[in-house]
Amino acid sequence: MNSIEFDHVTKTYRGAEGYRSLRDDVADRFRRRTRKPGSRSAIHALNDVNLEVPVGQALALIGDNGAGKSTALKIISRITYPTSGRVTVRGRVGALIEVGTGLHQELTGRENVNLYGRILGFSGRDIRRRFDEIVDFAGIGAAIDQPVKQYSSGMELRLGFAIAAHLEPDILIVDEAISVGDAGFQYRCVERMSKLVREGRTLLFVTHNLAAVEALCDRTILLASGEIKMDGEPRRVIHEYLRKVHADVTERAGSQVILGPGIEIHEVTLHDSVGRSVTSIRPGDPLTVRIRFRTTAELDSPQFSIGISDPTLGMLTMASMLLDGEDLGRVSGDTWVEVSFDGLPFKPRAYDVVGDVRQNFGRIVDLQRLARFQVEDDAILNGTGTNVVTRSMRGAPVHLPYRWRYPGRESSEDVIVSELIASNE
Repeated sequence: MNSIEFDHVTKTYRGAEGYRSLRDDVADRFRRRTRKPGSRSAIHALNDVNLEVPVGQALALIGDNGAGKSTALKIISRITYPTSGRVTVRGRVGALIEVGTGLHQELTGRENVNLYGRILGFSGRDIRRRFDEIVDFAGIGAAIDQPVKQYSSGMELRLGFAIAAHLEPDILIVDEAISVGDAGFQYRCVERMSKLVREGRTLLFVTHNLAAVEALCDRTILLASGEIKMDGEPRRVIHEYLRKVHADVTERAGSQVILGPGIEIHEVTLHDSVGRSVTSIRPGDPLTVRIRFRTTAELDSPQFSIGISDPTLGMLTMASMLLDGEDLGRVSGDTWVEVSFDGLPFKPRAYDVVGDVRQNFGRIVDLQRLARFQVEDDAILNGTGTNVVTRSMRGAPVHLPYRWRYPGRESSEDVIVSELIASNE
């Protein structure tokens, strides 16, 4: 028995109308042409999607913004309807798709709980039995008797999720709206969803919190441009999604000429241990950064600094002639400089190569990104941790060898955990 079935479902929205300028209308009038209406393009939010979700399954939809995730949830919730195809939904649906979903702004929180429960077919006694638990989970206190229009977005979110998750839905649909809440509320949401899944409810989850997906769901679908690109075990789908994201980020980092007083950096290339040009390496591999530059005037002892940075966390390591005492001497014309990093202990993701150039303790090239590369490692799929993929590809970027000891694991043998994939967070 399936809770949800999509049979060749397509959802199309009409794009913006193509508008003409006054100059075009005047020109057509002189040419004795009639004005044609502007054309409108079609946007496929979902394109011929086939999907079956068994009863009791926890399914996550992931993908970039605009991939069609929210549209799929709105179709299941009957907020909108497919342009073509058939959707079958079996069971009572509790949905939180946007902040304030299902809440009447003029009614109080208490009245909204009663209204929502009545719509789902609960008696007054059933609603009263669950009421205190809903209010306690929402954490809005005395505001339960105030009109919802006086609530903050966070209060609306907490009440909306509390109602949807506590009135025993057969299918719980949660969009990324929960990201509006604070960290404590997000934790309670994941905990509540996990409890519903253990009770045999069906969960359809859309979020950018991939750690929650990996820990909570037993199936994940990757959507792109309204189509299913991958469907399977969460860690494999998440790994492919993050790998593609990092590859796209690396590809967009184009090279450019960098100019400074008396210097022009024309090319920055990355090389492996045998000198081949690379854009990706594996954890623990060496990396050489080679800079080709030209001096437009003779420079006396320019000092290069080259580092590797995580785009979100900042600098991870830096090689600096200013600190090392290396001296290029007097430089003129076309030349080069390179630095080699031995055995980078980095986890899979995209990294920036950054650098600057100084002369006489003053910068002639400001610190900036010179290149970008990716660290790739499929071995993390063999890990056994709950969040092995997300923590490896989004958590702490540097991996150092370490070992665990605890009662029952006190052997003196050298168990190096660097062969396993775990998080340093």
